Amino acid sequence: MSDAIFQGTFFEKFLSITHYQTLIGIGLLLFCFFAIMRPLQTKKVNFSIRMLVGLVLGAVLGLGIQAAAGFPNSSTIWMQETATWYGLFGRAFIAFIRMLVIPLIFVSIVKVIIDFSGKENLPQIAFRGIFWLLFTTAIACIIGIILANVLSLGELSSTSAKTAVAKQYTNIIDTFVNLIPSNIIASMVKENIVGLVIFSALMGLAANRMEKKNPQPIALFKTFIEALYKIIMSIAMTVIKYMPYAVIALLARTIISNGIPAIVEVSSFVLAIYLATILMLAVHILIVMVHGISPITFIKKALGTWLLAFTSRSSVGTLPMTISTLTVRMGVNTGTANLVGSLGSTMGMNGCAGFFPALLAVMVAHMVGINTDIQFYIMLVIVVVIGSIGIAGIPGTATVAATVVLSGMGMAEYFPLIGMVLAVDPIIDMARTLANVSGAMTAAIATDHEVQLMNMDIYNDPNVTLDNEQSEV
Repeated sequence: MSDAIFQGTFFEKFLSITHYQTLIGIGLLLFCFFAIMRPLQTKKVNFSIRMLVGLVLGAVLGLGIQAAAGFPNSSTIWMQETATWYGLFGRAFIAFIRMLVIPLIFVSIVKVIIDFSGKENLPQIAFRGIFWLLFTTAIACIIGIILANVLSLGELSSTSAKTAVAKQYTNIIDTFVNLIPSNIIASMVKENIVGLVIFSALMGLAANRMEKKNPQPIALFKTFIEALYKIIMSIAMTVIKYMPYAVIALLARTIISNGIPAIVEVSSFVLAIYLATILMLAVHILIVMVHGISPITFIKKALGTWLLAFTSRSSVGTLPMTISTLTVRMGVNTGTANLVGSLGSTMGMNGCAGFFPALLAVMVAHMVGINTDIQFYIMLVIVVVIGSIGIAGIPGTATVAATVVLSGMGMAEYFPLIGMVLAVDPIIDMARTLANVSGAMTAAIATDHEVQLMNMDIYNDPNVTLDNEQSEV
């Protein structure tokens, strides 16, 4: 049979179907959807179990297609076409989730400020939340430093490095000033989450301040915000119920697009990333235990959100699920979940802005022969923590965080050396994002428990699931 059964621009450029293998790949994905996942959903199998099934199916499907192609060094045409079609389901799901992020953050923060009107613990929640986010990022950086030395990163062949261009960044003072939005619409477009949080908080504070002078219009405004919040969360839960399907497509597409050989080439760095993620999850569990909260329950109830973070590679995209899990399943106060969860999607990300840039900085230092003494490591921790503020939690921004750290450590000229790592960025980004989201959830739980707002009855109830928020997620 001819390699290409469909010829012409219509098939090649528009449909992206030129080989029969592409049709088989699409058929296998649809089989997973309708023959396996749909019956599980119909039988109302637990959401976390469906997520695990989707993860396994995605891995098997991706590796199976790689095996059928003979594990090529680069994707063949039909594999690229299959990955494109898988993107219809995976990328579309992420697009729907990200569509809700900006309105969700805006409404959530305004609602938080309004709900805490007259209460003295709002500043306490904000400061404690930020502390836990930045503290866990500092721990993540230290773990990255230790692993980079234990695994001797930097011994990788620099001949495989690819050309890359470092971006130019302003000094730390300008960085802080730039977080203040001069144009709120532009901030929404650029996903400047910190800027949006600042604007939303000011609007909430202004509403509370004007309530005594203008009780009727402010009451209407508060009612509108409450209704809008419920509507947006309802939309989010409707989208989230299709997450197990998206997991299959997302993971399979990642494996098909990057392949096994590319992963083997930087296996030491990939190993370091996944070890760092495991260690950070252990740190998060330890923090939960220190607060007298059951770690087993934490793991069980966080599992679905962790899997979405792992497969979606987007801290911001996971935000609706993060907030829902914290409030519905873990009993975290709505205000704390919204405020700390939103901040955690862009500030103090343990993976993308914590151990990842730390690993890269030490690796590059080893490769070029820079002396890595105690002063180097202290400076690295400071630069990583400061640089973790205001990094948007979307796929690919870890590269920006790495650039900020390398520039802050005076190693910007060596940025091209990390090209070999960027080649498999989607593989390591899955683990990084998992650490990001877990860190945000841990910070929210620790904060809420410390200010004594957390509903432990909900947390300890094993029967409370996201299905309770909306029928059959």
